[in-house]
Amino acid sequence: MSSRRRNLLRLLAVLLSFVLIASACGDDGDDTDTGGDTDTGDTDDGDTGDTDDGDTGETDDGETDDGEADDGETDGGDVELTASYTGVTETSISVGVSLLNFQELVDLNLSPAGWGDQIAYWDAMFDHVNANGGVLGRSIEPIYEFYSPIDPADADRVCTALTQDNEVFAVLGGFVGPAAGTVDPCFTGLNETILIGGDQTDDEVAASVAPWYQPGQAANASNTILLNLLEERGDLEGQKVFVMAGIADEPSHESVIQMIEDRGLEVVGDGIIIANDGDTAAQDDELGIMTERIKDVGATAVYIHGNPSASIRGLADAGLNTELAIWTNNPSGLNNLGETIPDRSVADGVLTVSGPDDDFIWNDPAYQTECSDVVAAAMPDEDIRPPLEYAEDEENVFNGIRYGCRLIALFVDIAEAAGAELNHDTFRAGAESLTDFSYPGSPSASLSAEKLFADDLFALAEYDSEAGDGQAVPVGDLVDIFS
Repeated sequence: MSSRRRNLLRLLAVLLSFVLIASACGDDGDDTDTGGDTDTGDTDDGDTGDTDDGDTGETDDGETDDGEADDGETDGGDVELTASYTGVTETSISVGVSLLNFQELVDLNLSPAGWGDQIAYWDAMFDHVNANGGVLGRSIEPIYEFYSPIDPADADRVCTALTQDNEVFAVLGGFVGPAAGTVDPCFTGLNETILIGGDQTDDEVAASVAPWYQPGQAANASNTILLNLLEERGDLEGQKVFVMAGIADEPSHESVIQMIEDRGLEVVGDGIIIANDGDTAAQDDELGIMTERIKDVGATAVYIHGNPSASIRGLADAGLNTELAIWTNNPSGLNNLGETIPDRSVADGVLTVSGPDDDFIWNDPAYQTECSDVVAAAMPDEDIRPPLEYAEDEENVFNGIRYGCRLIALFVDIAEAAGAELNHDTFRAGAESLTDFSYPGSPSASLSAEKLFADDLFALAEYDSEAGDGQAVPVGDLVDIFS
């Protein structure tokens, strides 16, 4: 497999995993702002995901399959359901779903396979929710749109189709690839539509009007999570820290330094790599000067915020990669080191953060009963296996199910907490009431006004060049650092 194809595959896998970090494959200059955090293919009409009466849990006489009359009342019978907001009627909630067009990647020879029949998996799980009462009596009606992962303009098209043409109440999914971290606010800002998924930066959250939540770690919380884990293990004690970043992360540089100092650490120096990726010679000149400073100030640790590739290359060239503790808040950047680092072993030992891995999720009983078993019942011939059993050139059914199930479950949990009068204000209040809950793959989760991502369990991870093609491997148990 070519290095270009391998890197893109690894990038997509990381971006769509439970640790969703908005960053691009390459060196420091490519990353989006990840600092300043607090604790915190278009389908045709036949593929819109609208199921017929027999699949939505409703019968033709207005009764649900479990015999409940569709009379506009909730299960409790004491609150009348109304058309309380755009995309919400007395009987239904319209939800948009943005799906990555894997077929385009396969056609371009950028991926050997996709994630199976994504719409079929989502439909099975939506049907299961609807057959069990929907959201307090309302059925969920999905509308699907595929987007190109390499064309931000196509993401804009999908955003318009879902929010303006179909006027959905909420969108599940958001975007990955070049559109990640740039087009998501089209939903939450420009079109004032709730988003479950995507990836959040501070600037994007500030520009958002509608509620926005995601399952896994948000990019703008990565510093807090990493520092919490390092402190939990005792790695911060007595360290003298030098802080590094690329030019793209300069806006958050001072806030990251302040966060580190707030932990009682001494920041002995810092530096910004001005040269952009693609100008490796200029970057290396800057790094040569910077690493001499690191030696002169007596640093014992280096903290890299933003994509770490160029910084790791410079530290290795200076022989500092084996002498200093190196930490990065960007696990996807660490797992997708740029082509300027042909020998990945120079990154061995670099510490970052990891959420629940695929094996942990697969073995979660809630994932089995609410995700895998549901799809298996609807599609008995589908090849559903543990995640590590899929070869690279096989359709990864696990990824297709896992991705959809967690987004659906999080939306349903928040919408039910919002109550019968479903609108933006109640949805936000419902989310903030979920201070201790669980959903498939996340036995410990919480949301608040400041914490807009649900997962609570994280672990330190150490880069190992011999693990797969080189990746960060958890070095301890998952810890609830938000309890």
